[in-house]
Amino acid sequence: MDESGSASTPLRPVTIDGAEADAALAKSRFLTREEVLRRRLRRVKQLGVCYRTHYWALMEELKSKYRDYSWTYGKSPFKEDHNESDIDNQNGGGVSSLGGGDDIVRCRFSGCKNKAMALTTYCHAHILSDSKQRLYHGCKAVAKNLPTGPSFCNKPVLKTMVPPACPTHHQFGERCLARALRRAGYGNAIPSNRKPTVKLHVVVSEFVHQIQNKRKLAMKETAPKVETE
Repeated sequence: MDESGSASTPLRPVTIDGAEADAALAKSRFLTREEVLRRRLRRVKQLGVCYRTHYWALMEELKSKYRDYSWTYGKSPFKEDHNESDIDNQNGGGVSSLGGGDDIVRCRFSGCKNKAMALTTYCHAHILSDSKQRLYHGCKAVAKNLPTGPSFCNKPVLKTMVPPACPTHHQFGERCLARALRRAGYGNAIPSNRKPTVKLHVVVSEFVHQIQNKRKLAMKETAPKVETE
């Protein structure tokens, strides 16, 4: 990708701003502090422009890919709910076509007519039925308290979600926490804008610290024990 952000055009060398002035000072044995600072500032500004151009080019590419993904695996705006059964019957029930294509895979769960997610044969609601998937697990929130024990929600939730709860139970837990804090006299301790107050570098350093601790514990468990007589 070149400086203009176009991924289809061939690469070309980037022209450094102020290259003539740098060439005139290339044979100098010493440079003053002002000359060095001016050259660094000029290059940093040009590098910032290149990074911003590259970033927005990647964002445009992401929008295009997301649009294609939504069109392929999402629900088509030209397909009405009352026509789904007719389309399924015309195509044999299992696989329907949009725009003449036959590559739309339906969910394999019994009775489900939704489209399957990418690289799998199940929709998002039934992705836990796929024994090969490793990205989702069930919501750990208690939906009902039965005589035989608690019944969990078990809706698909990404494993990276903390706490492991679906959006409905996550919001419910936040409301309960806010009420408990108000009863304790702490007022509205949870901000309404829900913006994170922790800096990114603090979160990254904490994650790295946790990963290092896990690796140390794993190495201690797998290390051979030396027996002393």
